[in-house]
Amino acid sequence: MPLRREKPITSLLVFGYRLALSLLAALSLISFLILEENIRSEKSSAAVVNYSGRQRMLSQRIALLSMRLAAQKDIPVRDSLREELKSAIELMEKTHQGLIKGESSMNLPPRQSREAGALYFLGPVSLDEQVRSYIGQARALVSASAGTLTLEDPHLGHILDASGERLIRSLDSAVAQYQKESESRVLRLEALQFLVLVIALCIICATGIFIFHPLAGRIRLKAEQLERQAADLSVSNERLQKEMGERLELDGKLIAANELNDTLLKTIPFGIDIVDEEGAILYLNEKMRNLFGREALGEKCYHLYKDNKQQCESCPLENGVQLGQTRRTEVSGAMGGRIFLISHTGMLYRNKKAILEIFEDITDYKNTQEKLALSERLASIGRMAGVIAHEFRNQLAVMRNVVYFLKMKLKDKDEKVTRHLAILDGQVSDTERIIENILTFARKKQPELQEIDLKNLLLESIDKVKIPEGIVLTTQIGQPPLLDGDPLQLGGVFVNIILNAVQAMGEKGKLRVVAAKEGNYVDITFHDTGKGLKEEDKTRLFEPFFSTKPRGTGLGLATAKIIIEGHGGSINIKSDYGEGAAVTVRLPMKTSARK
Repeated sequence: MPLRREKPITSLLVFGYRLALSLLAALSLISFLILEENIRSEKSSAAVVNYSGRQRMLSQRIALLSMRLAAQKDIPVRDSLREELKSAIELMEKTHQGLIKGESSMNLPPRQSREAGALYFLGPVSLDEQVRSYIGQARALVSASAGTLTLEDPHLGHILDASGERLIRSLDSAVAQYQKESESRVLRLEALQFLVLVIALCIICATGIFIFHPLAGRIRLKAEQLERQAADLSVSNERLQKEMGERLELDGKLIAANELNDTLLKTIPFGIDIVDEEGAILYLNEKMRNLFGREALGEKCYHLYKDNKQQCESCPLENGVQLGQTRRTEVSGAMGGRIFLISHTGMLYRNKKAILEIFEDITDYKNTQEKLALSERLASIGRMAGVIAHEFRNQLAVMRNVVYFLKMKLKDKDEKVTRHLAILDGQVSDTERIIENILTFARKKQPELQEIDLKNLLLESIDKVKIPEGIVLTTQIGQPPLLDGDPLQLGGVFVNIILNAVQAMGEKGKLRVVAAKEGNYVDITFHDTGKGLKEEDKTRLFEPFFSTKPRGTGLGLATAKIIIEGHGGSINIKSDYGEGAAVTVRLPMKTSARK
């Protein structure tokens, strides 16, 4: 029953409140419109008073300009005065039309009051007729020719008479009338505004007595009810805060665990992804995203990682990986020729079965293992080669002595025998050079450094090689700085490089030797026009016992690399098949020669 009784009272209060607000809004709108009309009226009245006052000034200015124009004899000055007079006439005529017909751009009203209209169009003033006549006389004066324009001109006389007394009084009467109308309009608007204010105050008082006073009582009653509800809510809040504290503690632990997981995934030095059972990528850690970008999601893993875009042999995805089970696979030819050990672990990802893949790059480890195994093999080969070469060297010494003895005994006796002995002697020299390379490779002898003249060493090395007549040799050596080096070792390297170039060209070609300073180093480059190197041979050039020549030992460049690196330098080869080769030896300059 109390609720049913309260409902009509509440409806009545709400209706009264809405009615009061509507009335206040209406009165506010009326006040705004009154103020707007007042402002517009003030602007319009000010414009009318201003322009009507300006008419008086323009009439005086036209009279003054007219008299000066009639009195002036100087033609340029007269033309200037004529233009000024025309402008004043046009302005006075435009203002007159605006005052009687209205002009929005000048803020002049479109209609005149009855009193102002009588002043302009009825006797005894007839201001419109006076102004029109005055403007007409002024136009006639402006249009008069220079010969007829004098101070006795009848148009000038009319202008001076009109501006002297009657026109001025009439214009003053118009200004006074406009001022009176403006003040009367302001008084009416002020009275209306006061009436609106009184009505608004009455409505506000009635609203306070009949609406807000009963409403305040109801608010007090509701406030008491709310206080009781607040007490109940306080107890509930305490219980909820306790539960929220427990949840926040649990959330903190979860956030810490997630942050730890995120940190691990970001900083772990392995690439990590998650793929579905078909190999489509579902997740990439930061290391993998930096390599492939977020657009890689959804791609097949082997399309993204494998260089040949083919699925790995014995891929664990083919047989499936059970939850919690881990399988490891070694994959080569991935991500630019790298070798990876990939761990596959079955897991659930977003409530679906998936596989976690961890990529461990073992390329460097594999290369190190291969280099270590190769180094051990080469060490064994080197020791064996050293023993064999030493024994061969002794036998060759005997053969060289025999050849020398036979040359002495058979000198000038049999040309054929002598020629064959020379061939045998050359073969012994070649074999000795091969054995010397083997011994150098096997012993890895440290260079005996001394100051050497690079230019002389290069020229001596060139002289030691028999260069066919069909090969054109050019040098650009200049005077390179002094070096600290072993002349025997470096000379052997240069001879070996020149000999390789000559053998690559055969009987015809061009060989160019260039020495130039590069920073704290000297670059010695040997350019030849031989057949060049095949792509598959470039990576093996400095391997021991690898040779592109049918009778080569494969120790020349390997030994050269050991010697040059022993001098703190480097050696590299640039070549395209069919376009020759360029071998560059870089050696450090003598410390005193550096700048």
